Amino acid sequence: MLPRVGSFRGEIMRRIITIALVLGVAAMIGIALLRTGSQIPEQSVLVLELGGQLEEAPPLDALQRLSARGPALPTLLLQLEKAAADTRVQAVLLQIRALDIGYARIQELRDAVMRLRRAGTVVIALLDLATLNATRELYLASSADKIYLVPGFLGPFAGIAGQYLHLGGFFEKLGVQIEYERVGKYKSAPEMFAARELSEPAREIFNNLLDGLFAQIVTGIATGRGLEATRVRELVEAAPSTADEYIAVGLADGVADLKQVLELEGLGEAEEVRWDVYVRVDPRDLGLRSGPRIALIFGDGPITQGGRGLSPRARAFAADSISEALEDAAEDEDILAVVLRINSGGGSALASDQLWRVVQRVREKKPVVISMADAAASGGYYVASAATAIVAEPATLTGSIGIFFLRPALSGLYRKLGIGSEVLTRGPYAEIAVGDKPFTAAQRERTSRFVRALYQEFLERVASGRGVSTEEVDRLGQGRVWLGESALAHGLVDELGGLHAAVTRAQHEAGLDPELDPERVILPGPRGLVNQLSDLMRGELSRGLMERIIPVRLPLILRSAALLVEGELAYLPPYWLEIH
Repeated sequence: MLPRVGSFRGEIMRRIITIALVLGVAAMIGIALLRTGSQIPEQSVLVLELGGQLEEAPPLDALQRLSARGPALPTLLLQLEKAAADTRVQAVLLQIRALDIGYARIQELRDAVMRLRRAGTVVIALLDLATLNATRELYLASSADKIYLVPGFLGPFAGIAGQYLHLGGFFEKLGVQIEYERVGKYKSAPEMFAARELSEPAREIFNNLLDGLFAQIVTGIATGRGLEATRVRELVEAAPSTADEYIAVGLADGVADLKQVLELEGLGEAEEVRWDVYVRVDPRDLGLRSGPRIALIFGDGPITQGGRGLSPRARAFAADSISEALEDAAEDEDILAVVLRINSGGGSALASDQLWRVVQRVREKKPVVISMADAAASGGYYVASAATAIVAEPATLTGSIGIFFLRPALSGLYRKLGIGSEVLTRGPYAEIAVGDKPFTAAQRERTSRFVRALYQEFLERVASGRGVSTEEVDRLGQGRVWLGESALAHGLVDELGGLHAAVTRAQHEAGLDPELDPERVILPGPRGLVNQLSDLMRGELSRGLMERIIPVRLPLILRSAALLVEGELAYLPPYWLEIH
């Protein structure tokens, strides 16, 4: 017997009301906690746990908090900034577990730790992990005053490695031929799908990136631990792994658990304050975030078309959604500058150009400063080039000025599977987008022609935004990826640093008093209850939870690959760069 329509609607309404009540109660509890959040004892020790993944943008509502993969980097940076200004905090202990973030964001955390130390606060790192390579975690820990290791610590100081997959042989076995056209000898992204090994230009790029990043890590650890850089390189060759080996070579100061660390550092009587308590302290009570208003907008993930009204935590750099936020910031007279945070390897060529034009329009009204995270390459750099100024960390992957078109030819696969396919066309180039057969000579020449035209547009956009000639952009382009440190030397970025440096630069560009800490206004702002319920009904919560289970790179690769199989022109970097 089928249920009556009325009873079905009633059940839906009951579910919506239940969800609304749950979210409402959670909001009231959150408000109550915030109101009692500043009761921090004198002589406290702030304990921050760092590990796993970090979100790029702070959560703005209950649904976003529930689907988050980890704490947000800006929120962590704010806690360290508050601790520097808080006379009640005597020391900060960083309990570092296995990290799953890029080296640029680790440098951003290191920068924050160094500012905290310069303010006179003691910072202690406790490495709490057992892993096959602890280079990433040691690099962060070396910014602290002292490093302790938990009993049972195991973590070889083994250096860094990059892995690059090639699927050409796999597709050949399937009978799939990968057709592509590209501009730029270093634009090697299609090789991931079409080749069996690295081309020489790709090998040159990746070796240069590894050399540059390794030098930054060596310098950072050497400076932090008071060692010579040559000695640190020797230690990588030896790969010390155990606590005793770390201590013997000067990479750590002792073995202890958290309680023992506090006793050894004379902090045994201090009150421990955990992250979930300290996060409730209002920064305005410490003289922070009380100055003029600056907008913070986050573009995280592949650049895609559409997305107006999309949740700011959808983990896609959706052109319509980000454009709307930028336009809102431009029209708000209380917002005096904009910081656009980019963590993207690129994406849709059309969406990238849409964002470039919006950034240019906003720049005419007020300063727009780009803060680059782990990557702002290809389409990510295309968008950034329109801004007033660009700030990147030394390890940020940027540049990759180039373009390619790629699609699979499936006729061989169809034959293997016994599938018949016929294409009837009107026009000699209509079949290009169908994807059954390899290109004819005429089709390849026509495709190459419009890919070259889009590369020329890329050059002109960057040249216009950066105030240089297209010839100079082409010399630095050709698909080459640069570390932020090299990009600064070549004029592709203007300054080294993270979000803190970008906000300071925005203050300067807007002519604001440098002594006043700006209020950061995150756009798009918090969503109402109706929008949260709508996201819940659409399954956004389940997608967020799945990304906590599935490694984040797989969804990113699949979303980027979707651009390719749909035959869309893309500004993407060579491969999905992953340095361990």
